[in-house]
Amino acid sequence: MALDFGQTARQMMSAMGDLSTTARSRRQRFADTLDRALAITPDEAARRTASATDRPFIVAHTGPDGLLASIPPSPPPGDWMAISVDGSHIDVDRHLPLRCYLINLGGCSLTYGANPDCRFFSEPTLATGDADLYLRPSDGSTGETPISGALLGALRTVREVERLADAVEASPSGVPVLALLDGTLAFWDIQRGNYPRYVVDALVNDRLRGALARLREASQDRRPVALAAYTSRPQTTEVSGAVRACLCVSNAVECTRRCSARRSDLAQCDAAAGFDDRELFDALLEPGHRSPLYQTGRRASRFALDLAVGTEWSRFYYVNSGAEVARVEVPDWVAEDAELLALGHAMLAKQCELGLGYPVVISEAHEQAVVSGRDREEFRKLTLMLMEQNGLPTPESAKTLSKRLPWV
Repeated sequence: MALDFGQTARQMMSAMGDLSTTARSRRQRFADTLDRALAITPDEAARRTASATDRPFIVAHTGPDGLLASIPPSPPPGDWMAISVDGSHIDVDRHLPLRCYLINLGGCSLTYGANPDCRFFSEPTLATGDADLYLRPSDGSTGETPISGALLGALRTVREVERLADAVEASPSGVPVLALLDGTLAFWDIQRGNYPRYVVDALVNDRLRGALARLREASQDRRPVALAAYTSRPQTTEVSGAVRACLCVSNAVECTRRCSARRSDLAQCDAAAGFDDRELFDALLEPGHRSPLYQTGRRASRFALDLAVGTEWSRFYYVNSGAEVARVEVPDWVAEDAELLALGHAMLAKQCELGLGYPVVISEAHEQAVVSGRDREEFRKLTLMLMEQNGLPTPESAKTLSKRLPWV
């Protein structure tokens, strides 16, 4: 039976009254919270956020620019480049007779200034052999982990960074480069996945950190490289957690007992609870402006690897793109170089302006990388056709057949 929209509409209309009342109260709490937060001095914010690691909500650590601020961009340089690499993949499909996956990397390079240029690429890579379908320990032991799902997504991210390093290294020296990735490199899926140590070693230590090192070296080779990962419409709450920590007068023990991630029975803390970072900076930032730089308060992985995954990407800021508030993660060498940080902000703000609220170079890289639903179906058909042509069995699962051949 299809969804009964009559019943659904009645329930939704009934909920609207409560939502309107809640929204009015929330707007007043938000305005009061913002006023109080803006009065917090940089020194007080740094002291309170540094000692708030044991709170039951995530608290970003603040720096010299304070808790909340709006920092305008400088003009971009006369000659500069924007480079981005994005990826899509077709996961291992248990309903297909061939175990395989495909990673498609797409990229875009835009040159501005005296010699403008635009280049694209799209590079699919098919994996069918055991060496590509499984991660195994380097010591030759018998363990193995299949590459699929979240782990395939992590591998794709690593390949995006490696391909971005290739593109940056091939760029002309002396021209500043904005190197952009879509999303985050914090590898939270790996941290939550409880993978063996050799998996994290293979992806993070052996490959991701190697690619980041290449990008850092490229930045020292007569060309400043402002590397960043851009997250559209984030749902993070680290800065709002920092606001709560600065406004709350309770200690960590009392906070743990009486507070949660979204609310508190302590009046001051509860008044500031329930907001996300995007709301804060949507109210504070003008188009092109960015927030202060923060250090993430997220804890390293809970599994026993003695490894802080994502430490190179622990600094971030928010930027008003002109259409939304986005989160921008930057590596340590960008965060610690004030001139490079400002240069990256200037080029990113211009990219967002040119893209009507979204970086042009990421959008174009995505267009080269995307694998559509039609592409996936054609990939399935191509797989079956080539297997048949080569005399290989092509049994499909009963579930797949039932979808393609319905009873009525």
